[in-house]
Amino acid sequence: MASWTGRSRGSVLGYKIVVGSLRIFGLSNTYFLLKIISFYYYLFAGEPKKHILDFYQNKLGFSPRQAKKLCQTNFYLLAQSILDKIALAMGMGSDIYYQQKGEDELIRMAKSGHGGFVFSAHVGNWDIAGNLLQNLDVPLNVLMYENEEEKLNEYLDRIGSKPNFNIIPIKDDMSHLIKIYKHFKQKELICINADRFLPGAKTISADFLNSKAHFPEGPFSIVNKLKANYTFIFAVKNSRFGYEFSATKPRKADGQIHEILEDYVTCLEEKVRQYPEQWFNYYDFYQAPAK
Repeated sequence: MASWTGRSRGSVLGYKIVVGSLRIFGLSNTYFLLKIISFYYYLFAGEPKKHILDFYQNKLGFSPRQAKKLCQTNFYLLAQSILDKIALAMGMGSDIYYQQKGEDELIRMAKSGHGGFVFSAHVGNWDIAGNLLQNLDVPLNVLMYENEEEKLNEYLDRIGSKPNFNIIPIKDDMSHLIKIYKHFKQKELICINADRFLPGAKTISADFLNSKAHFPEGPFSIVNKLKANYTFIFAVKNSRFGYEFSATKPRKADGQIHEILEDYVTCLEEKVRQYPEQWFNYYDFYQAPAK
């Protein structure tokens, strides 16, 4: 059974072709190229396609025909979201904009003088918010797994595609925990995707779309131990160049880790049902963690 490995997909050559098209032909025309590339990927995707089709049919109740159409759209939107992120970081995303729904809540938390945690997931373009939000006035730190493809990251750095937020790499020596505590004590925001975990990590289960799913325990445990404020944010594509940014009203952790998880799952379910074509987890999401 497939599980998430922590690695992103895509080759350096593929990124070079897309970035070259972006520079020469612009964002809109490069979308057309991505439509061709994503359809090719759909034809030969194998395991990722198998798992996303299963998710659409058995968890969201779509027919096989609807699921196939959603899957094609899903791959195309994933390609667009990656391109949008690169374009913004390179200063070539002037056409990209967002509509806010609750941004004021996040800004209020940022300016409260207490810092806090921002939970998100791989639904929509979760990290594009970090490039679009301009009014936080405090640093935004994003927790990320470190075992991405080094050559790909080197290439993106070389072309100037750097995000407008600080990255805290998750390492085996747990040094990221010290950095999280440091940034929290400095009254900053820490963003964590709480829908994925690597094999061997501690998990906590919850009912997600009427089936038992497992989530990483770490993010919820950290915010609970620090009794910190937290909110849930999502940035989903709702038009050709537009995104909808949403943030929930901040809450303060009060010692009940399951309550935080249940709140998170409720928000995640709502967003997935509203934007099923932007569910970007391409493995068996319901697989029990290895013991």
